[in-house]
Parts: sequence; structure tokens; C-alpha cells
Amino acid sequence: MSAIDVNELMETFNAETATHIVALEGGLLALETSPDDPEIRGELLRLVHTIKGNASCVGRDDVTTFAHAYEEVIERIGSVDRAMVTLLLAGVDHLQRLLSGAAAPSAPQGSARTSTTNKLDRMLDLAGEIAIARGRVHQLLGARDVESLTQVEQQIDMLQSELQDLIMRARMVPVGPLFQHFARVVRDVAASHGKEAALVTLGEDVEIDTTAVEMLRDPLTHMIRNAIDHGIETPEHRIAAGKPASGKITLEARHEAASIIIRISDDGAGLNRRVIGDRLNVIFEPGFTTAETVTDLSGRGVGMDVVRRAIEALRGTIGIESVEGKGTTFTIRLPLTLAVIEGFGITAADERYIVPMDHVLECIELPPGTRGGADSGVLLLRDEIVPYVRLRSLFALEGSQTARENVLVVQHDGAKAGLVVDELHGAAQAVIKPLGNYFNEVPGVAGSSILGNGRVALILDTPAILRSVAGSES
Repeated sequence: MSAIDVNELMETFNAETATHIVALEGGLLALETSPDDPEIRGELLRLVHTIKGNASCVGRDDVTTFAHAYEEVIERIGSVDRAMVTLLLAGVDHLQRLLSGAAAPSAPQGSARTSTTNKLDRMLDLAGEIAIARGRVHQLLGARDVESLTQVEQQIDMLQSELQDLIMRARMVPVGPLFQHFARVVRDVAASHGKEAALVTLGEDVEIDTTAVEMLRDPLTHMIRNAIDHGIETPEHRIAAGKPASGKITLEARHEAASIIIRISDDGAGLNRRVIGDRLNVIFEPGFTTAETVTDLSGRGVGMDVVRRAIEALRGTIGIESVEGKGTTFTIRLPLTLAVIEGFGITAADERYIVPMDHVLECIELPPGTRGGADSGVLLLRDEIVPYVRLRSLFALEGSQTARENVLVVQHDGAKAGLVVDELHGAAQAVIKPLGNYFNEVPGVAGSSILGNGRVALILDTPAILRSVAGSES
């Protein structure tokens, strides 16, 4: 068997086994609820036997040996209680560690199989190249009125649209596996704090951008842990309040217009408005905490501000609703795809930038009395005072001042601000490209895109800029 074949086989084994492990963990949680159900036990044995057989085929003797022993344990157990399920779950964790530490057989240099998330990236690069070529054709059209050139431009449009559609569909994956991961989190965290809770999932077949799956894992984990720590009451308190002893945490996904909606709800005590006041969004501010003591889950004043930034990094928003004594719901709204955005082009000091279109409110000309003046200030916009900042000042850009300046009014999460720029270029679609680690600490920049003329335009992080403007005004 060639090295390429071995690598492909190991990649398939790892992917399939990871799926089996998720199903195995879910089956054990179901067994804890229905310990006498023979179908559940049968499914557990089938999953472990499949893992054992597949591991044997690819020479993973460590996994084969452990799976065989694990299979015998399941066959021999009599009554099932919480302690037994905890032991079996620990076995799943060990199996996961065996897989995580595995390395595929070595292959000659240059012959390793390119991963699938690489193929998708290459497809995305191709879409970007087509977009660049299309922009160049547009420039040629301005200089040459040639019918054949027009036809080529139309063909590029069709190819680019088809390729982009394929990319978008290829990048979409169901949220089910992500949601299933949290059933174990809910069980273990609740048990460690003397509480009872179960996870309910809805909309597991809803598909989201594959990039969002991993980027959502930590924020969702934090919100679920918070729901158990701050929201779900102890069994005694729940019974006294007329609730079931076991709390319920619901993860729901659904499509809404051009967005994906993810809701995280609990049926716990809700947020204490006597502590946080009427403005629920205060919990997203850095350093905020309602905990009186520091635990492994809370009290350190970090968390929900990090969650907010993680959601905004996905070009999403997060909102909160809470009813005291009934529970709390967080609503996350994400774009369907993270690879392409509808953006609005602007120029400041001969540098091009792109603002996400869903943050753009309107464009106006800067009043003559404020041109060439202070780096920031306020505008009166239809009886509303709106702060503004010059983009050339925000990014310390050099260059001659233009005679005419424009204001792009943007908004996010109820806040508004004006970006003073030299030129407005209007709406256009942009393929997002990552900036790399060198730009992680640059405030106000979320990504980049390549323009039709081959230059790079930075994509602005509107929420971060709005917070910066608000901070300078306070």
C-alpha cells in the first residue's frame, strides 16, 4: 500500500471513529436515563465493536486492545447507575485521548494527502482570483468597447457565481455534532455542583459555516456552564419553587432570513435585576460578575465579554432575555457564511477599507464647518447627536487632506457613529482573507480582501471601532 493510501485510510479512520465516539457518549447519557433499555446497550456494543474492527484494520493495536476490554465491560455490567455511567464515560475520554495522540504513518515529503478544510480554502482562493480577474476586465471595458470582452466578463460572472455557491454549500455542516458535545458538559458540570440538569437540542440538522463550529465551541461552553452555575437551582430549591428537580438547558438552531439563529436557554432562576439593574447587556462588559465567591466557574469577572468578542469575530450579534424565576435566553445571530460579505468600500488617505454592509446606515457629506478640524467630534443628524472619528486619525494614516470629506454612519448593537473618510465607493461583494497572527492585536481590523486592481483592502471591525469611539466620548 502506498504512503498516500495509508494517509487516506488513517484520515478516514480518525474521522469515522470521532463520529462513533460522539454517538457512544450520547448513548451512555441515554443509558443513564433508561438503564433497562436493551436497544441502547445493543447500540453501545455495536459502536464499540465497530471502533475495534476499524482500529484493527489500520494497525491501531492500542485502540483495538482498549476497545475490546471496553466491549467486555459493557457486556458484563448488570444494573446501571450514575457511578457506572461516569466510569464508562471516563473510558470514552481515554479512547478520545488515544486518538488525539495518534499520528498517521509517515509519508515521503510532498506526498501527504491534502486535508478537506485545505481543499475548501483552495476553492475560496480560486473564487478570489476570479473576482480579481473580473475587476481587471471591468477596467479594460472602460478603455475598450469590445463586444467579445463583454461576453468574457459575463462568463466570468457566471463562473464566479457558480463556484461561490459550491463553496458556500461545501462549507456548511449540521450543528448536531456540536450540540451533542454539550450533553456531557451539562451532566458533568451539574453533578460537580450538586445540581441536576439535562440538555435538550432542537434543529440539529440546521447547517452552519464549518469555520463557525470550532469558534462557537468555547463561547457555548461558557454560556452553558454559566447557566448551570448562575441559573439552574439546586433540586431542593427547584422543588420548593414548584419546578422539576432537574433543570433543563435548551440549545436550538434555526434559519431566519439570511442568518443562523442559535438560542441557549435555561429554566433556572433568571438574572437578578436587583444586582444588575434594568440593562441586561451590562453582563457583557469586561470585569462584570454577580458572584459573591470565586469558584471554578465564576466570580473572576471574566467570561461574557470574551463571549461577546468571540461572537462578534464571527460577524454576529448576541442578545439576552431573562425573567426572574423563569430562566434566561441568549440569542446568537450569525451570517450564513463567513467567507464572503456584502461590504461598502471607502478610502482614507489613499488606503481602501471595507465596512460590512449590515453595519452601514447611511452616507452624508461632512458639514463644511468641521472639515479638516479635530480628529473626532459630534454631528447633529436629524435631531440625534452622533459621535464621529476620522479614519485617517484612527489608523494614524499620513497623506494630504482632501477638500471634501464624507461620513459613513455605522451602527451595531444600538450604538451609532460616523466614520469620516475621503471617498465612498458603494456596495460590493468581498471575499474575506485572514490577516494572520501578526495582526491579531490591531484594533479595528477584522480581515482583508483583494480588490479588482490587486490591492489589499482591510475589513473594518465595526463593533470594536464603535466601542473605541464611545470610550473617547465618555
